[in-house]
Amino acid sequence: MPKSLTKKEAIEFLGLDDKTFDNYFKTAAEFPCLERNGGKGRFHFDEEILRQWKESLAWRTVDLDKEDYALALDFALAMHFRSYVQSDFGTGRQREFGQKITNWVKGQLGEIAVKKFLKRDFDLDIVLDFNVHDEIVPQDIVGVLENGEMRVPRIGVGIKASKPKNAFLILGANEINIPTRRSDVYIYCRPDIPDDHLLRLTKKDITETVKNKPYYSSYKNLMPDFANIPCEVAGWCHYSDLREVSGIPGQDFDGTRFVKESGYLRKSRGEWGNFIRKL
Repeated sequence: MPKSLTKKEAIEFLGLDDKTFDNYFKTAAEFPCLERNGGKGRFHFDEEILRQWKESLAWRTVDLDKEDYALALDFALAMHFRSYVQSDFGTGRQREFGQKITNWVKGQLGEIAVKKFLKRDFDLDIVLDFNVHDEIVPQDIVGVLENGEMRVPRIGVGIKASKPKNAFLILGANEINIPTRRSDVYIYCRPDIPDDHLLRLTKKDITETVKNKPYYSSYKNLMPDFANIPCEVAGWCHYSDLREVSGIPGQDFDGTRFVKESGYLRKSRGEWGNFIRKL
C-alpha cells in the first residue's frame, strides 16, 4: 500500500514553503492529493508520487553560477542604459531600477538555464539571442549545432521565466494573436533569484561604505554572499496548448492572457526528446 502523507509531512518531504506547495497542488496541477471524505477533512498525499515529482524537479533544475549571472546582468544593464537620458534621472526610471533589472536578469537566467540543461542532459548545443534589439524579437533560440555546423532552428522557441512559486506560464495576448510575435513552442523556467541579488554582488563595496555607521554591527553578519542560483526548467508546450483567460486564481488580468499550468507542461525526458527532434 502506498504511504500517505499529511499536508504538513508532504511540505517537509518536498522542502517547499507553504505558499509554493499550495500553488503547486491546488493551482498548478504539479501533483495530486488523495481523495478526501466528501471533499472534507485533511489533505493527504501519496509519498511515492511526491518522490517521483521531487526527483523530476531535481533532474530539471540547473545551477547557475556567477559567470551566468554576470552575463544576465550585463544584458539587463545594457537594456536599462540604452534608453537612459539625463532628463529621466530622479523620476520613475530611478525608482524602478531594481525591479527592472531583476526582471531582465530573471528572463536571461531562464534562457541560460535552458541552454545548460539541453547541453548537460541531451548534449545539444544551442545559440541564444543575447543581442539588444529595438524591436520585439519573439524567438530566443537562434541556432542549433548539428554535425559540427550551426543551423537555423526549424521552429520558433520563446523562453519565459517567473518566480519559483508561480503556477502558470503566462503569455500576453499580442504574443499569441500577432503571428509575427508568436513562437511555435514556449519553454517555462523558474529561476530562484534572491530579491537581494544586487546586494550580494556588491557586498564588499557596501560594507566599505557603511562599516563606520551606527547600525552596521547589527546586520554585518546577516549580509549574504553570492551563491549559485538554482533554476527549474519546468517544461514546454506548443502555443496551441495555451488557453485564453481573463484571470487566474488570485489575479484578474487587464484584458486577456494565454496560460498553461506548470504541471501540464511537457517535462519528461521523452517529451524533451520530442522537442529536440522538432528543433
